[in-house]
Amino acid sequence: MHHQIPASNSLLEIRIHGRGGQGNVAAAELLAQAAFLAGKHVQAFPAFGAERMGAPVVAFVRLSDAPIYVRSQVYAPRDLIVQDHSLLTIDAASITAGLQPGGLVLVNASKIPDELIRVLSAGAQAVAVPATDIALEVIGRPVPNTTLLGAYAALTGVLPLDAVQQAVRARFGGDIGDRNAEAARRGYIAAEGAQVAFAPENDAELKRDRAPTSSAALTVGLIADAGSSAGPTGYHTGAWRVFRPVWDSAKCTGCNLCEVYCPESVVFHRGPRDYDTDLAFCKGCGLCAEECQPGAITMVREDSLVTATAELATGRGG
Repeated sequence: MHHQIPASNSLLEIRIHGRGGQGNVAAAELLAQAAFLAGKHVQAFPAFGAERMGAPVVAFVRLSDAPIYVRSQVYAPRDLIVQDHSLLTIDAASITAGLQPGGLVLVNASKIPDELIRVLSAGAQAVAVPATDIALEVIGRPVPNTTLLGAYAALTGVLPLDAVQQAVRARFGGDIGDRNAEAARRGYIAAEGAQVAFAPENDAELKRDRAPTSSAALTVGLIADAGSSAGPTGYHTGAWRVFRPVWDSAKCTGCNLCEVYCPESVVFHRGPRDYDTDLAFCKGCGLCAEECQPGAITMVREDSLVTATAELATGRGG
């Protein structure tokens, strides 16, 4: 069971890491709006470049009982929210750069990634909540932001759940607002029994100064350095994919619509009724499957790909 990080009357700084299309900016704005409804002074803003879906995005939130005058990016957050655990495999040290001792890292994952445990600052705690799974079940889309906000409310006590739900309903409205509010509630409940990892407070290695030396450290993946995950040809944005297209060549008619409609131009034609995807850049948007008239393409979860492929091979898949 986690130890709830108490609310503070001093300035609280939060950094949110995610990818384009996951509602990262909306998460920051909703968190700030919920805190405002709870009587706090707030600030929220993003940092990104020429973004596309799947590219890393960073957003910043400040909460306080007094007016906030600082306007910089958040370099030493008390808390981190990581909406896509694959970012930790790219550069976990940059994602957690500046995390205060005793801080919180809330990560969207079914278990805490080893990469995160290795870089936790002294006394910090990491909590894993499967927000994408909850969002798919409740909202019907793999957008984890509102689920994570509910979990954050449970873990910190900074703001009540009803303030989060009120902010969510005000932003989205109608059935979508209700479903996102329910996702926040489910995230709140999930956080209470979530897996937790603590960094030892007496570990000298974990107490080292890891504050970033520049804003580039906070926008990991936005600036392509030599040897980075971007490489010489572009950002490998497929790492965040939730669903992957799987072809059934027996149903394929060779109409080529999947290749034509792919917004990333990552579907390639290898031969008659033989198509595949460049998985380094495929983001799993599903347009190829939607446009496939004979139904030869099935979108499957990455974590169940082996099972889904076996079912297709034996004719049991739809």
